[in-house]
Amino acid sequence: MSPDELVYLSLLVLSIPLGCLVRQVRDHTWRRAVVFAVGAGQVLLTCRWDSLHSLVSILGTFTILKTAGPRTCHLLTFVWCFGYLAFFRTCHLFHLPYPAAVANAVQLVLTLKVGTCLKDGNDNSANNRASEETKDRPTEQALLPVPSLTDLFCYSYCYIGVYTGPFYKYRTYHDFIYQEKPSSVPVLQPLLDRAKWMPLTGGVFLLASRYFPIAYAHTEEFYATSGVPYRLWYMLGMFLVFRMRMYSAWILAECSCITAGMGAYEEWRKPKCGQGPTVRGTLEPGGNKSPQETRYNFDTIKNVDIYWVERGTTIRSGMKHWNMTVQYWMAEYIYRRVPYKSFRVATTMLLSAYWHGFHPGYYLSLMTIPLSLWVETEASTAFRTRLGIRGQRIWDWLHCFLKMRAYDYMSVGFLLLSFEATIKYWHSICYIYYVFCAVVLALSYFCRQKGLKGS
Repeated sequence: MSPDELVYLSLLVLSIPLGCLVRQVRDHTWRRAVVFAVGAGQVLLTCRWDSLHSLVSILGTFTILKTAGPRTCHLLTFVWCFGYLAFFRTCHLFHLPYPAAVANAVQLVLTLKVGTCLKDGNDNSANNRASEETKDRPTEQALLPVPSLTDLFCYSYCYIGVYTGPFYKYRTYHDFIYQEKPSSVPVLQPLLDRAKWMPLTGGVFLLASRYFPIAYAHTEEFYATSGVPYRLWYMLGMFLVFRMRMYSAWILAECSCITAGMGAYEEWRKPKCGQGPTVRGTLEPGGNKSPQETRYNFDTIKNVDIYWVERGTTIRSGMKHWNMTVQYWMAEYIYRRVPYKSFRVATTMLLSAYWHGFHPGYYLSLMTIPLSLWVETEASTAFRTRLGIRGQRIWDWLHCFLKMRAYDYMSVGFLLLSFEATIKYWHSICYIYYVFCAVVLALSYFCRQKGLKGS
């Protein structure tokens, strides 16, 4: 493991028992102070002078909050946060030190959080009257006050998810801070349910990373001594290492949320991933509530569903269960706001690539997804709908296998990063995925044409 990965691992592991202590703090002011002090201390310790980037981002966001009107606030916030990412990643051109990888992780999460914080706060300020008029509607939530500078700092530097996520809204953070009797929220069973995958994902990661080191794919020896079958096999192995590493990190991050009580809501409030509760209410453990009302879940901070990523039958379904809280953010604030439906997927993937970084591999990989979804839809329409129940089951099993091979192919850009390395790898395997997509599209077209003539 690299030094950065060891730092991540250490902080994630330590945050789990720390959450048990935080959950015992009943005073709201002290709880906010503790989670801020720990998070800010971690950022200062690991990022050092690079911490100034996150500081500038927060101060700029607060300035927009105080000076911009409700109609322009969200747009200005978006431009500021994502615009600063461009400076953050090109600051070396201005003779400033290039930020460390750990600082990049902090900046990525912060960019999503402060944008959502302004949306929660500014919308609430503009609609206080609407809050009074709709307070009795069970599907509406009480609006929050506009966050102060202290609120913004405490939310941004909360130690929970400061490096790896999961993303959570300002409302989720606010509910966490103002929980009544947080120690009464049951966490043992949810913790065990999340952690049960950890021995498998961690073990496979440690084992597979020994046999499929990504650095080897950058060497000339790799191409000189291997043929196409081995490169396809190695591509599968590299993606196995990548996703087991991400699974493990997200599981630990979710466990740290659970032990602290972050994202704990009663089931009757129907919380959703990233969004939080969809039914209005107050988190009050115990009391005179019925057993149904005192059952809690942590779906708000659920970041990955390993079973459905691995066993989902379509590329689209697998994506929905991967990095789920970020997927929620992209869907809520980008995808649904693109006026032309035909461009929603491409626009969202383009912004996602930009958010991840400037490496061309991100763009090559993520801009392959619109093509993949198009091919998937065309093939399902042309072939799957014509099959019987048994044929559709066989189709789904085959599609699940092909879905994972598509992920293997697209992961090359994420792992090798540079344009030259990504294209070189894809060229060495004859651009097999793009060829496959072209063949499937052609067969789908001929199948539909044949069906039209037959009718």
